[in-house]
Amino acid sequence: MAIITSGILLGVEAITAERIKNNQDAKIKIAILEAHDIEYSLTSINNTFDLEIEIITVDDWTFYVNPDTDNVSFAVSGGGVWGPIEGILTLESDFQTILDVSILQQEETPGLGGVIAEKGYLDTFVGKIMIPIFEINKDPSENANNEIDAIVGATNTSKRFQDIMNTDYADALSAWQNRDE
Repeated sequence: MAIITSGILLGVEAITAERIKNNQDAKIKIAILEAHDIEYSLTSINNTFDLEIEIITVDDWTFYVNPDTDNVSFAVSGGGVWGPIEGILTLESDFQTILDVSILQQEETPGLGGVIAEKGYLDTFVGKIMIPIFEINKDPSENANNEIDAIVGATNTSKRFQDIMNTDYADALSAWQNRDE
């Protein structure tokens, strides 16, 4: 019986693997198209993405560029408190001003660290700059151009996402600056 069950599960995995990958690719493309304010329909995601977004690969980094605005998106990822946090960071053409942040995956505590994926919270990133470093802090004073408020009750998630953003930004910036070499 165990052999039959294992065989069925392996068969289901083989059948659904391509669909799962296609859904993950679509999720990334949707996040990028929306960050660049490019209209699409569910049936035209792939065609719209291919027509509107230029893909530039430098070292281990993949950048998604809107040729009309020169705004740039790239993946950010790292360890959260309870699991990985993966997202897309979109910057204006100056490669320092945040245009959009999307969270594609996170396993933080619902209602606390899970706020990291909520649109209302992510909207607070818009217009902030990544230099000299991006800060998510608990300081009650008015935020500087590179700061946003931490998630109340989720200091560790806030700190870890800050670290993800800064580490991936520094590495991506280095690759982006070396793209023509």
